[in-house]
This record gives sequence, structure tokens and C-alpha cells, in this order.
Amino acid sequence: MFVVQTAIAQNPITTLEHAGTTTIFYGQNSLVDAYTASVNGDALYLSTGYFTAPTSIAKGIKIIGAGHFPDSANVAKRTMILSGITINKGADSLRLEGLYINGNINYQGDASINYVKVIRCGLASALFNSNSATASKNFCSYDECFIQGGINFNNYGTNLFIQHSIITSVRVYIGNWFELSVSNVNSSALILGNIFLANTHFTFGNIKGSLIKNNIILNNGGSSYGFIGGETNSNIFTNNLFVRSTIDFGTNSYNNNYSNVSQANIFVNQTGNTINYNHDYHLKSPTTYLGTDGTQVGLYGGTTPFKDKGLPSNPQILTKTVGNQTDANGNL
Repeated sequence: MFVVQTAIAQNPITTLEHAGTTTIFYGQNSLVDAYTASVNGDALYLSTGYFTAPTSIAKGIKIIGAGHFPDSANVAKRTMILSGITINKGADSLRLEGLYINGNINYQGDASINYVKVIRCGLASALFNSNSATASKNFCSYDECFIQGGINFNNYGTNLFIQHSIITSVRVYIGNWFELSVSNVNSSALILGNIFLANTHFTFGNIKGSLIKNNIILNNGGSSYGFIGGETNSNIFTNNLFVRSTIDFGTNSYNNNYSNVSQANIFVNQTGNTINYNHDYHLKSPTTYLGTDGTQVGLYGGTTPFKDKGLPSNPQILTKTVGNQTDANGNL
């Protein structure tokens, strides 16, 4: 009996909240089962552990895990989705939060999908795949994420938002193949307070009509590359911190940027150009490099700074006092 109860306790659990009722699903396939039973507006809460992803997500639901850090604040382990996630038509207002996604987030290429929010997640890359203006992705955002690759918006979409995330690069074609951190924004993106770690090719490629401010950009490139490539124009670069000593902004507007800052002097504890969960991305000099609002550039500026350990927004139980015996029904 003890062995059975222990095995159940260690199972991954997905809780489906629908219209005031709660249904619990157990096991590695619990997310798939809960998703199948869900409708638009429902919330799925995942425990720590390993979960199989649905074949695709085509509902406007919330999927919230326990966090994407390996230790999730030393209380519980991360919530891991074992593969990438495909977002299809019908997923307007989808919210993904507190998940470690072992792969890319891919958006259906021939469908318009809007208001998708990805918050405090770890993932490989975000690939929007839009193949026409009628399949644009609008009002989509990435907030406080660790993105081990890059984001390719594929030229269709407006009012896009990337904030307080750490991003490396992904291979993208812009007349040739390049490693890029953010690419193919047609207009109206706000890229705010991020850390761009990659040091290959360009940080931005084919970005237009966007506001890029308060970021930390480590790209020091080779002599044949700058930090922008392709048709990157009509943007405003302001109060960004650069490792590069010489910055060519092309035809873009720019003001109050910091240049020639040694990478070794930026963060409390960080080296190299890959994401490391053990690094400390606080600034050594938070009052020296200020953003447009007077707070520090990078993750910890603004009115809603990065949340250490990436815990999701739902309440987390850290400790609980449990009685030393069960009641008459066998409940703790």
C-alpha cells in the first residue's frame, strides 16, 4: 500500500479548472488528457515532472507549470514538456507559463493566431511561420523567458512584444543563412530590457518600424558583421548597452546608447555566450547604465523587473505542516 501511494505521489499531475470545477489527471500523458477535456477559457495547472505535449494546441487556454529553472527555487523541480509545442488556429489568447519546453514553439503558417503570451518559460526557439498577411500573428509576447535560440516572426504580425528575456540565436534565411536573435519583424515590435548573448552574425535581421530599448547586446561580431543585418530600418535604438566599440546603426534612429563596455564588467556572474541557469544576470553597476525610465538596463529594470528563479504567477506552496495521522476517511 505504501509503495502504491508513493508511486502516485511522484506521478506528474495536471489539474483542469473549468467553470468552478476541478478535475485531476495523473501521469506523463496527463497534460494531453486534460487538454482534450478542456475548452476555451479553461486553466491547466501542471506539477513538476515530465509531460507529453498535445499534438497541437488550438484552444485559448492557460497552461501553467511550476517553473522552468532546474531547482525551481529549491522547493520543487521544473515542469518539463518533453517536446516542442505547435500552436494552431483557434489558440487566440493562449497563455503558456512556468514551463521548460524541450524544443521549439512553432506557430501554424497558414492561420492568424493572436494574443498568445509566453511567460517565464524556457524553450529552444520561437518560429512564427506566417506565410501571408492573412496568417499574421498579432499581439504575441515573450516575457521573462530563457530562449536557447532566437525568435523569427516571419514578417507578418504587429504589436509584438519581447521583454526581460535572455536570447541566443537561431539559423534564419535573409538573403543568405545567418544566426540571428530576432528576425523578420515587419512593424510595431517593442523589444525591451532583454539580454542578447549570441556573438555570431547579427543580433537583429530584417527588423522594421520597432522600438528597441534598454537591452544588453553582447554581440561583438567579426569585422565583416555588424549587429544588424538585412532590411533593418525605421527603428529606434535607445539606451541599449553594447560590448561593441563601434556601432553602425545604418539608417535607424538612435540615442543614449552605451558602447565599448567589457562583458566582464556587466554582470555579477556571467561568462560566454550561452544561457546558464547558474549565472547571475544582475548588473555590477545598476546605477551606471540606465534605461529610458531611469531604472537599470537589462532584466531588472522597469516597473515589472525579472523575477528570480522564474516562478509562475500562481501561488506556490513552499512549506506545509501536516498532521501526524489521517481522519476517519483516510485524508491528511
